[in-house]
Amino acid sequence: MTPPLPAPEACARTLDAVLMDPFDPGPNAEAHMRTCRACSEARVAYLAQEDTPEVLAPIGYFDRLPDRILRKLPARPAMHHRITPFTWMAAAALLLAVGGGAFWAGLANRTPYAEAARQPENIETAEPDTPFHDHEEDAAQVQTLDPDEMKALLKRLGTPQPSPR
Repeated sequence: MTPPLPAPEACARTLDAVLMDPFDPGPNAEAHMRTCRACSEARVAYLAQEDTPEVLAPIGYFDRLPDRILRKLPARPAMHHRITPFTWMAAAALLLAVGGGAFWAGLANRTPYAEAARQPENIETAEPDTPFHDHEEDAAQVQTLDPDEMKALLKRLGTPQPSPR
C-alpha cells in the first residue's frame, strides 16, 4: 500500500487558516477556496461538526427510568385464579386415589393363567388325548409336567412306564 500524497503547499496553508478561524480564514484562504473544491468542502465539514459537549443525564435518571416506564404502561389485570399449594396437593391426592383405585380394580379382575386354562368341572366337554396346548411345542410342555401328570399321560398313550432303576 502506498502512502497518501502530501497536500499541496497552498492547500496546507488554507487548511491551517480554516483550523484557526473557520468563519474568517483570511483573504488568501478565501481566494484559494474559490478555486479549490477540496479545501472548501473541508471547511464546510469542519463547520458542520458540533462544538457542544455531550449532554449528561441528571443524577439518578437511569435508576428511576424503569419505574417511570412502568407507570406509563397499562395496569395488568389482577389474577383471579391463583393456584395455591393446597390446590396442588389436593390435585395430587385425587390423581393418586384414581390411579391407585384403577390399579387395584385391574388386579381384582385378572384371572391367573393357570385358572383360565382349566375347564370348569361342571361343563361336559370332550377331553383331548394330551394335556398340551395347540400353540406350544410338545417337547417343551412335557418338561413342565409334574410326575403325576407324566404317569397319567403315559398311561393314556398306552406305552409301558419306565421302570425305576
